[in-house]
Amino acid sequence: MILKDNFYTILRKDADAMAYDIRLNPAHTIYQAHFPGEPVTPGVCILQIARELLEDLLQRPLAVKSVKNMKFLSVISPLVTPQVSCCFEKVGQDAGIVSAQATIKTSDKEFVKLSFTLTA
Repeated sequence: MILKDNFYTILRKDADAMAYDIRLNPAHTIYQAHFPGEPVTPGVCILQIARELLEDLLQRPLAVKSVKNMKFLSVISPLVTPQVSCCFEKVGQDAGIVSAQATIKTSDKEFVKLSFTLTA
């Protein structure tokens, strides 16, 4: 399922810095189930957002191959923090395999650190 333009929207893209500012949609049906009255962004959605943004950055379709590490430092509530940044670091490409590290954060707080590999 593609989440872009439904679960979240891109507010700003900085290709040189490999960073995106996005706005989460607290009215999305996923938040009605996770969790009613106190919505929290599911980890699987965070992974999907990172994959979609990396696809946009590299301008090619990607599939998640493996997740080496995914640290949840704090929950992301779309009511409390509707806007976050996704910043990529150490993006590498070799023989159809893409590896990357991503951080989901605001200017003063980190929410998720992710290290994963994808295939083209």
